[in-house]
Amino acid sequence: MSTTYTPATNKPDKLLTGFISVRAPELKHIYGSLQGTTSVSEVTSKFGRPATGGEVKTDHVEGSLRFLNAVDLVESPTGDIKDTVEPINERHFEGLPFEARLLYHCNQQDGRQSHFGDVHRSLLSEGSRTVNAGRDNLRTILKRETDYDFSWTDEKIDMWVTLCEQLGLVSETEDGLVLSPCRAIMYDALVLAPTSSGEDAGYDGETVENGEFRRALNWINDNLFTVYKARTGTPRLHPAIADVLRNMEEDGVLSLSAPGDAQNQVEVPPADLDDDVRGNRRSVTHVSIHSRPDETAYQYPLDQLLTHQ
Repeated sequence: MSTTYTPATNKPDKLLTGFISVRAPELKHIYGSLQGTTSVSEVTSKFGRPATGGEVKTDHVEGSLRFLNAVDLVESPTGDIKDTVEPINERHFEGLPFEARLLYHCNQQDGRQSHFGDVHRSLLSEGSRTVNAGRDNLRTILKRETDYDFSWTDEKIDMWVTLCEQLGLVSETEDGLVLSPCRAIMYDALVLAPTSSGEDAGYDGETVENGEFRRALNWINDNLFTVYKARTGTPRLHPAIADVLRNMEEDGVLSLSAPGDAQNQVEVPPADLDDDVRGNRRSVTHVSIHSRPDETAYQYPLDQLLTHQ
């Protein structure tokens, strides 16, 4: 079910990437524990960490609640986020996994908080599957591609990379920052996105027959994460996104097609980017989404971690 998205009240002014200690596992567990209006003391007693002298460390819990408040997932009915909290927007895309929901909420923020979504867009502007993950290099890209009245410190960049890696949007390896999202989040993004005229985004089912590919990608690009290398004229998928869709099609999870002289094409670059010229790009207009496989590759990183413990 898709209902109206409601911004939280009394949100903190702190930049999303300024919550440098926030981690996705804690956000997921804390958010999942909230059942209606809950006292913060109850949350901190459940998720606090033992400290010296028999005390309980709670800063990480309070920081997580403030972050969830900043992205419209919780608010305080008393107006004091240190007193009570309750989940909001629960029926907006009901059933959507937490990772995709959190990424969606982060990308609904405006003003200076839109910087969170701008990081991914900026990195994909390089046009390559992987970028040098050195913080000086990432800072150079962000300074060139964005214009905000704050500095892109290592701490802000680290926070974004860590959180987005835990959500499955990117992965950091010895070779650099891999910009391909995990198959789980790509699958949920396509299921969530509208695929026909007049349809709203919604997470009501997990199969689609001959949906409009560009319509789905446009919504994902505007609400979840960047998918295009170029959007003017005939949109062209970024190679990091094309790789994931190619893998999913090989798995039999997706079917991409372009029947007849269909309009609204999207160009998909070849696997070998040395051959990435117009004549070698695949034109796609429709997508069919089949059932999600019960395989590790279609789990989120946090679920994979729990499965293999």
